Amino acid sequence: MDGEIDLELYTISIIRLNSALEKLDSTDEATALFEESYNDLQKLYEDIVSDLNQDEININEYYLFFQNGKQTFPQIIDVLGSIDNSELQDIINKLLNVFSNLNKISDAFKEDYYNEL
Repeated sequence: MDGEIDLELYTISIIRLNSALEKLDSTDEATALFEESYNDLQKLYEDIVSDLNQDEININEYYLFFQNGKQTFPQIIDVLGSIDNSELQDIINKLLNVFSNLNKISDAFKEDYYNEL
């Protein structure tokens, strides 16, 4: 990445996630949407980790992203954790992991970077 969050990728992944949640009764469709969302989010997570390890980043963009994430990531984690479907469990666990990782970065970002603003 180039020190900026790919907000389009994030938005698309959240739209896919929401669509999958609406299609839980259709396991194949939900699985495909969850997997696409996971792939996007995992890429975004890896890009964020890479960016935050750089000397220069766009702090303002990350600040806004993680301010929003502090509210939304725990909610998404709760929703995903409440899904009781053994056929979807593997992909749900992957999504829970990536959202947990984003949430941890959000906590660390708050502690490390908010004071710089």
